[in-house]
Amino acid sequence: MNKNEGEQILKQFLTFMLEKDMDKWINLWDEHAIFEFPFGPSNYPAKIEGKSNIYTYIKDFPKKIHLYKFSTPQIHHTLNSNVLIAEFKCEGQVIDTGLPYKQKYISVIEITNGKISHYRDYWNPIVAIEAFGGDLSTFLNSSHHTKQ
Repeated sequence: MNKNEGEQILKQFLTFMLEKDMDKWINLWDEHAIFEFPFGPSNYPAKIEGKSNIYTYIKDFPKKIHLYKFSTPQIHHTLNSNVLIAEFKCEGQVIDTGLPYKQKYISVIEITNGKISHYRDYWNPIVAIEAFGGDLSTFLNSSHHTKQ
């Protein structure tokens, strides 16, 4: 993979998230991809394996958080040409709570044959918990919840 290919895939990844087009977003992934969350809270999945499981996890994301901006990622290329590290921020709003969602990410992304094969997503769970009104289960549960 050349440097531009990984950067282009990340650009599409973020664009499709903003466009709320999870069908296009999931097509960036390899069939056997792994999506990891090393800093996720204890009741959060640490790892999701396989494209279909990743899609099941992410498909309702646009119903939970309205993302309206990503910062331009700062890209760090590694000695392994298939791996890049990206630092970026997002801004959005949690739909159920109306609270702002301002998250910072460091992502370690491995690309194999033009598809994301491994994505380690380092994000701050405290930001998510606060934005979801102290209850991250509304993010994890695909059914619609109203705050009590």
